[in-house]
Amino acid sequence: MNDFEGVLVFSRRGAGAVRAVVEVLREKGQRPVLVSERPNDPNRDLCDAHLVIDWDEQDLKHFVAAVEAAGVVPAGIVNVVESLMAWQIAVARLYGLPGGEKARETFLSKARVRTVMRDNGYSDLWFAGGFAGSFEVGSVPRYPVIVKPARDTGGSRLVRKADTPEELGAALDAIADAAGDETELVIEEYIEGVEFSVDGPVVDGVFHGIFVVEKTQHNEQRHHDAGLRLHPPVSAGVTTAARELSGKVGALCRDLEFSQGWLHVEGRAGAGGAVELVEINVRSGGGLYRVATRHACHIDPVDVVVSVALGQPSRTPRDTPRDCRLALIPFDADRVGDVVDITPLEEMKALPEVLDGYVLDSYRVYSLDYENFVAEFLVHGDDAAHLLDACRRVTSAFSYRIA
Repeated sequence: MNDFEGVLVFSRRGAGAVRAVVEVLREKGQRPVLVSERPNDPNRDLCDAHLVIDWDEQDLKHFVAAVEAAGVVPAGIVNVVESLMAWQIAVARLYGLPGGEKARETFLSKARVRTVMRDNGYSDLWFAGGFAGSFEVGSVPRYPVIVKPARDTGGSRLVRKADTPEELGAALDAIADAAGDETELVIEEYIEGVEFSVDGPVVDGVFHGIFVVEKTQHNEQRHHDAGLRLHPPVSAGVTTAARELSGKVGALCRDLEFSQGWLHVEGRAGAGGAVELVEINVRSGGGLYRVATRHACHIDPVDVVVSVALGQPSRTPRDTPRDCRLALIPFDADRVGDVVDITPLEEMKALPEVLDGYVLDSYRVYSLDYENFVAEFLVHGDDAAHLLDACRRVTSAFSYRIA
């Protein structure tokens, strides 16, 4: 077998934007190598090789053996899976590739990010780190609080809100039962307000928060955003808060010497102009965020991530996004079971308001401990009123059942 240079594409439980990453790698003349835990991974035939790694049980020694057995010379690592960031750092350092920067060690843990934000004067939010099985409930000075894993919070996994010490104790017990007593947590003060997200590239240490989304509804039972996500924001307070938070995140990037990448930042705009970070993800937003960002801002988040992985310089985005009004409409299943009788994607995309979308017509909901988006649509409108009318028409045209 002749060795070949290949770019490692990390995936776990089907996540990793593999198809999009492979498409961009092919356009750049690169050979993608899938790395996942599934021997029969449905994305393996898209790539030039497939390395099977048990992310939970194996170590770097097994990784190196798999690479050598496949005849692969790693030329880069593309990873957009939060829970695999530690692997990305270790493998990048082993092979001398981009992705092993010291700054990424901070982004590994939500508690570490909170600590740096506090120590550098960017946040005075109360928080504490600990473990699900041993955190002292009596140490919390005030309520409500959010309790969530400090690592691997993708899909709002195991996020809980507690209004009292009793609720916090119950939340800790539930997380310990689901993920183990040694699950690292961050417990943080909850600020009432409107959630939003800011996406954009980091170029030469400067964060450009170019795609801002206002999250108009919130699921209080499962504690994640729900309903319409609007770009640009319709609330002046959210626009101001997003600008302020982008500045703080940019300062954090400079402090950490994080020079290249893409960030998906989540924040909350509170009463009286208060703004607070929810979390920072070293990746683009999920679902249709990529499509929406390309449409509004003329820049592809996946292309940026791949370029950084290959050691290629990122370009500074346009100062002014395209003048357009967009809505992302996700449909989150609220019961365990099989998705059936779902409206076909072709039927939804035939609606004039729909720019793009996806429908998961063979999806099974196993747990409500994380988001279960069975469909999502990108909708456009001429102005705010027209956009909301369009969203109502799209929502009424879509249906499904959980059997």
